[in-house]
Amino acid sequence: MSGFPNSKAYPWALSGIFAAFHLVITLIPFNIGFGGGSISFGLISAPILGFLLGPIFGTISVVIGSLIAMSINVDIAILGPFTVLATGAGAFAAGMIRSRKAIVVPIIFATAIPLYLVGPIGVIVPEFVWFHVIALVLSLFFLIPKISKGLNEAMEFPENSNILVSTFAIWLLSIVAVTLDQAVGSAIGGYYFINLLGYDAGFMAGYFTAAMFVYPIERLFGSLLVTGILVALGKILSKVNFGLPLTTLNPFKLEELSPEEILVSTSEE
Repeated sequence: MSGFPNSKAYPWALSGIFAAFHLVITLIPFNIGFGGGSISFGLISAPILGFLLGPIFGTISVVIGSLIAMSINVDIAILGPFTVLATGAGAFAAGMIRSRKAIVVPIIFATAIPLYLVGPIGVIVPEFVWFHVIALVLSLFFLIPKISKGLNEAMEFPENSNILVSTFAIWLLSIVAVTLDQAVGSAIGGYYFINLLGYDAGFMAGYFTAAMFVYPIERLFGSLLVTGILVALGKILSKVNFGLPLTTLNPFKLEELSPEEILVSTSEE
């Protein structure tokens, strides 16, 4: 490849390109959301960008793309200007797991869940977070040394790798990322709908109760879509150097790099 991947401007250029990609994907409806808005396919593209670009540049791409998309279609801004925090959380989670800094992910879960529970809707429907708790537990697998090592290496699709193991590792990253998106959105939602928009807490609690067993299905379906795309991309990127910030790193040297190096480094091959 050219010398562009070695330039500090290269990840920023990629951020702009992938922000445009996320913008287009975000304008495609995925499901009906609370308050008359709609959930978009942005919940699918966000973890993909985090996986490819890392927690910083991936999140930046998602935030930029989401902000522009919300200005075009206000219906996807379910939480108003705070919507990007939920979508960005999905990209950030995928990027942190991919860059082997997964400890941040359960911390965000452990913050979002209590924030929801003490909020105006959480005190009425505390059981809504049951699937968030499951995702929190799943995120802990990336912190167990022997298990996380195997998962991280499987996501690199090394030669002679077991495709089932690689697929499971990618799915685990995907379900954690798309569910963190939902957990952050739910934590914000109680305060946004009740305290800012003035909706009746009991009325909104009814929406959350109705969605209690719907959103897990939605997130599981979303995680399967993310998994399918990332497995296909992973098999290609493991053989070709496209100069992406994370996919060109030597997976066995990630622990030796600082967070800053992980964000901007490319392969030294």
